Amino acid sequence: MTKEEKLKIIREELGYDPYPATSPKRTEIKDFLDNFNKNLKAKKNLWLCGRIIAFRDHGKIVFIDLKDFSGKVQIILKKEETSNYENFVKIADIGDFFGFYGLAFLPSTKEKSLLAKKWVLLSKSVKNFPREYYKVRDEELLVRNPYLKTIFYDEEKETFYYRFRLLEELRKILWERGFIEVETPILQTHYGGALAKPFITYLEALKEKLYLRIAPELYLKKMMVGGFEKIFEIGKNFRNEGIDKEHNPEFTMIELYFAYQDREGLMKFTEEILRELVKRYNKMRKKKGLVIEFQGKKINLGKKWKVLKYNELLKERTGLDYFKNNLEDFLKLAEKEKIEFNPKIITKGKIVDEIFKKLIRPTLQEPAFLIDHPKDISPLAKSHPQNPELTLRFQLYLCGFEIANAFAELNDPFDQKERFLKEVEELKKGNLEAHPYDETFIEALEYGMPPTAGLGIGLDRLFTILLNKQSIKEVIYFPFVKREND
Repeated sequence: MTKEEKLKIIREELGYDPYPATSPKRTEIKDFLDNFNKNLKAKKNLWLCGRIIAFRDHGKIVFIDLKDFSGKVQIILKKEETSNYENFVKIADIGDFFGFYGLAFLPSTKEKSLLAKKWVLLSKSVKNFPREYYKVRDEELLVRNPYLKTIFYDEEKETFYYRFRLLEELRKILWERGFIEVETPILQTHYGGALAKPFITYLEALKEKLYLRIAPELYLKKMMVGGFEKIFEIGKNFRNEGIDKEHNPEFTMIELYFAYQDREGLMKFTEEILRELVKRYNKMRKKKGLVIEFQGKKINLGKKWKVLKYNELLKERTGLDYFKNNLEDFLKLAEKEKIEFNPKIITKGKIVDEIFKKLIRPTLQEPAFLIDHPKDISPLAKSHPQNPELTLRFQLYLCGFEIANAFAELNDPFDQKERFLKEVEELKKGNLEAHPYDETFIEALEYGMPPTAGLGIGLDRLFTILLNKQSIKEVIYFPFVKREND
């Protein structure tokens, strides 16, 4: 009998509602099992609710594996003890949600169970589980239907449980240090705060082109102008770029801004909050200390974090100097190393960035701050007081990933305007990742912004490392995938 035929029986023959509006007041399965001996002695009836994930019919007795978010338990139904036993056997399937009312029971197998006196159908599943239910993984199917992944594999559900716990703890860490969580627009009239190509949309009501934000940075800085001093935002950003193990068009970031703080102070603060987050995560997993494991390698975040200078590292690894070698030199190196790049965006900064990603970044496994970036690839950072060609910027690398980008924020409106105008020239040349001119941000700076340090952390990448996964796709519940029929 098909599930659709069973649904017809439920409605027309038995008169049950297969999708009732209310559920019994239940006990979570974990609580039931944790207090099993107490429940056994008390002989108190209670409700357990969840999805049937296994069904074993032995004629006059049925064994069910029932699963909720907290755990799994065996339910036993007996013909002589469970009301409407025949109806249950007639309509129940793997995938259905049921509630069972009864007593704690220990059968001869000693498996903690509930002996059901009665039952109620809570939601009828009308689609058969695919072969993944039998642990034959079809990765494409699971990516397109992530709910199947977390139904079938507890370890996958655990990944997302810990992702959301990490977000919770990160917020707590910042709240405890006096930061306020704020909100800024996702639909923006001016995009900015990063060098990236935006998604474009249109507001019919005002007949105006809008952009999905590539970063919240400029709006957060406007709030600093407005008198806020310690703020952060955790939210989605959108960049119309490629998809790989480190990139998804929609991704989660945290940006924070800290008034009267400089680059060096922010580096210490970044180290402090990330160590605290790792400490709390390890505690959740019943571990101690600051050691993480990523792809078979253990890394101790309690050790001293390296500080590396951008141009010195570039010279050491490639033999080329950002300021003394020209674009042609870097193009030859890229060709020699078979490094691909967008032929429409050929600037020294962009080519060097691609070289850095392919040749240098994978070697940065231990936590390392990279500092003193060239000004032409850092349009929103303060100039270095000892060398105006450099900026007071840092990036944080861990396990070969760039996980953080930070500046002593540029608050000189005249310098900012000049840099925006240079970026506009790049836009005119076809560099769609150059930063556009934003007169509203210049105007805000003209009113005055306090000395500020700002930090952005790619949370999908950070969680990929902490949860020991290979790709950010594994820690995003709904990663972007191409439509099946395309």
